[in-house]
Amino acid sequence: MPFGDEPRSAERRVLVVSHDPAFPPASGADLRNHRNAVSAAAFGPVCLASVRPQAVEAVDPPIRIEALSIEGEARTGSIGWWRLRAEHRISRSALMRLETLVRDFRPDTIVVEGIGLFKLLRPLRPLTKQLILDMHNVESDLAGQLHRADRARSAAARLATALAIRRLERKALALVDRVWVCSNEDRERLMTLFPLKVPVDVVPNGIPHAGDIPETLPAEAAADKTFPVILFVGHLDYPPNVDAVERLAGTILPRIRQTLPAATLAIAGRRPKPAVWALARLPGVELVEDPETMAPLLSRAHLTIIPLAAGGGTRIKILEAMAWGVPVIATPLAAEGLGLVETEELLLSDSDEELAEMAVGLCLDAERRAKQRIHAHQAVWARFGPRAIRDAVRNGLGLDKAGA
Repeated sequence: MPFGDEPRSAERRVLVVSHDPAFPPASGADLRNHRNAVSAAAFGPVCLASVRPQAVEAVDPPIRIEALSIEGEARTGSIGWWRLRAEHRISRSALMRLETLVRDFRPDTIVVEGIGLFKLLRPLRPLTKQLILDMHNVESDLAGQLHRADRARSAAARLATALAIRRLERKALALVDRVWVCSNEDRERLMTLFPLKVPVDVVPNGIPHAGDIPETLPAEAAADKTFPVILFVGHLDYPPNVDAVERLAGTILPRIRQTLPAATLAIAGRRPKPAVWALARLPGVELVEDPETMAPLLSRAHLTIIPLAAGGGTRIKILEAMAWGVPVIATPLAAEGLGLVETEELLLSDSDEELAEMAVGLCLDAERRAKQRIHAHQAVWARFGPRAIRDAVRNGLGLDKAGA
């Protein structure tokens, strides 16, 4: 019997393929991949497979966890005779394991994480009824943002990179049945760049670690001798984040301390670059490398400031802060795609001076701070909580249309 013709139940079997292991989730990409897999598990069996080896023994009851590579195995040739820098290397042995997994798991839908895994789309195309590309970012647009800030490369080289990625996106979109994006803004970008004939579904990033956060608004951290405690969380070898913490520690915090001299800044994240370590020597700055959990940091923070000038997708850490009741002050780009209401749910400015003034004003106005905490907390749980993401994944799988 040809593949796909056998009788199947009404449940939807979903295979999510990522580059890095998404369990246990650590990075923003891991959190998205894992959340999408858990949400899809509401509609049938789910397998979450990574190209890279699984670093720890996987125990995640709602979903099956697999790795397509084995730590320490002999290196084999990669698939495809060339690849862009935006693409990940995928070994032939990993592809063989993936094809075996597909035959064993028999998914109705395969979700592939981004154009970094472009080389998997063509071999997977005949193996599933529904092939979905999950675009965490519109990578050609993101490349343009990042390379504009890269003064070491010529304008021609930066443009060539963005155009090459755009060609790869065009090829990828021609191979899939549906596309997922993080936000309405990315959906509009994609539809402007390409005349798409396939559905483009907005599957937002959800609140990270939502199961570990109380859904009732937590009490605000006490205003003790270190008030206010300002928190920044992010991957600390990612250039836009490095730029953001340098602005925060070098310019914004000193302005805040002119009025609130006890103000402190906690910078937390993975793999801090030497430039980030150097910031910890500044007055009032603390660096927390590889925190095991964010709960202690978020429970003592009075606000988070995110002066991001480049980057893509929606900002998962904003959602986490709001879910904990921590007020957010950010640049418009940092909050892009979240659709939050300015002045009610968060404060926005591109200017370091204004970001500092907003922080001081919020800290000196307890009533206004309380209102922002309440509005943001309600909005984030309603629009980015587990139920909202499950509904978005259901729609992204086409189950609403199918009446499943």
